[in-house]
Amino acid sequence: MALSSSARSTAWVSVVFVPLWSSAVIIGALAIRYGQPFAITALRFAIATVLLTGLALLFRAPWPRGMALVHAAIVGLLLQGGHYVGIYAGLAAGMRAGTAGLIVGLIPVVTALGAVPLLGERFTTRRAIACTLGAAAAAVVTWGKLGFGSAAAEALALLALLSGAGAALWQKRCGVRGADLPSAAIQLLVGTIVMVIGWLALERGGPGIDWTPTFLWAFTWLTVANSVGATLLLLWLLARGAAGRITGLFFLVPPITAVAAAPILGEWPTVPALIAMGLGAAAVRVLMGENRQDKAAAT
Repeated sequence: MALSSSARSTAWVSVVFVPLWSSAVIIGALAIRYGQPFAITALRFAIATVLLTGLALLFRAPWPRGMALVHAAIVGLLLQGGHYVGIYAGLAAGMRAGTAGLIVGLIPVVTALGAVPLLGERFTTRRAIACTLGAAAAAVVTWGKLGFGSAAAEALALLALLSGAGAALWQKRCGVRGADLPSAAIQLLVGTIVMVIGWLALERGGPGIDWTPTFLWAFTWLTVANSVGATLLLLWLLARGAAGRITGLFFLVPPITAVAAAPILGEWPTVPALIAMGLGAAAVRVLMGENRQDKAAAT
């Protein structure tokens, strides 16, 4: 059966979105080789905030106020703050990019599990299976000491995972506006503040950035293609009711990150690491089936 024009557009946007979203880990790991992670990310987020704010003003999008503003700021604190602190500080502490990609890929699993006690959702058979697969993936990585490098990196990985899932749960629980430019700009602004605090408190001195051509293209990509481009595509998909598709796309993040890490960073995935990524991907695929069932039941 032929896809409609809208369905084809959504499919193509999804294809473009995945590598752009995944590049936050792989290109970010490359960029922080040339400077301090908090300083680099603070500068990146600040520029992206200005660009998204400019677009919001250009299109005269309404800005959130009152509690909507507070909720958007909290999501920014968790997602752009805690999540990326965990990812980039973890990479700087020795975590491999493939492991970071696995963490991003498991966010939907932790979100689905957290929704049971926090949002009163049912603990379905599919969630139990996803929990088992996700736990197995985490066990393979942790017990095998695959790609962490230090206890600090392990703690930062946990922070990234819980913060990413926490942002999703907060949005679900509070009905936070997220599919609009102003909210995205606010979230990035809060993330900028978190990174500046981390820079001043932990890194000190100047940003210490080595402005080589490699760093410049990596930084430009992260700012324009990832922070702005991927955000715009995400908002486009959410505005068209493709939240279930976005959840499914997360299972592609670990393998894409692992494949890209080889030529870009020289990090070749081990067999146990590939097994962990396969388990994580299977967990998210199981949750996709639950999303399809819920959608069918609602129609």
